[in-house]
Amino acid sequence: MGRFRIKKKDAVIPFRQTLAYRLLLATVSVVLLMVTVYFIMRYVQQGYNVGIIASILAAIMAITAVFYNLSEVRNARVPARTLKRAKQRR
Repeated sequence: MGRFRIKKKDAVIPFRQTLAYRLLLATVSVVLLMVTVYFIMRYVQQGYNVGIIASILAAIMAITAVFYNLSEVRNARVPARTLKRAKQRR
C-alpha cells in the first residue's frame, strides 16, 4: 500500500464574487422592475397620484439596479475547475 496523495484544492472564491451570485442579483432586480411596473399600471388605473410618483421612482431605482448588476456580471469570477470542465466539453 503506497502513500496517500494529498490533492491540492483550488483557491476558494467567496460566493459574492461568483457568477451565480451576480446572476441571482440580476434576476432579482429584473423581477423587482416587473413588480414596480405592475404597481405603476395599477395606480394609473386608480388615479392615485402619490402611488404613481412613488412607483415611478421605484422603477427608476430598479432600472438602475438591473443595469448595475448586469455590468457586474462581466466582473464575476469563475472557479478554475469549472473552466476546465467547460474546455473538456468542447
